[in-house]
Amino acid sequence: MKHLFRALGLLLCILPPAVATVEHFPLWLGRGESALSLLALLLLTLAAIPLFRILRERLKTPSAWLVWFLLWLFLTVSAPILSSVRVIALISFPTSLAGALCFRLAARAERNTE
Repeated sequence: MKHLFRALGLLLCILPPAVATVEHFPLWLGRGESALSLLALLLLTLAAIPLFRILRERLKTPSAWLVWFLLWLFLTVSAPILSSVRVIALISFPTSLAGALCFRLAARAERNTE
């Protein structure tokens, strides 16, 4: 019984968030939507390493306007992504709670069999 609860817990914690993620951030581009693949995002991040170093130096003692500008820039760029992440979190939260309950039931079943 404990193995069943563990398997169910894993499925509930992993499968719904993974499906929601793939639904909102497709692995294969070509549905006519504008999106970045994971490889493109990784390569862009690597290319931006010099920019990150400059920003780290500038942000050691940031001025108020620079902090507000960077916050605005981050929120503007990430707004479309954040709306999709909110949906993924909405799907993942209750299913992960159910998965945690299954893990607890598996632990209880294991204690009862000992």
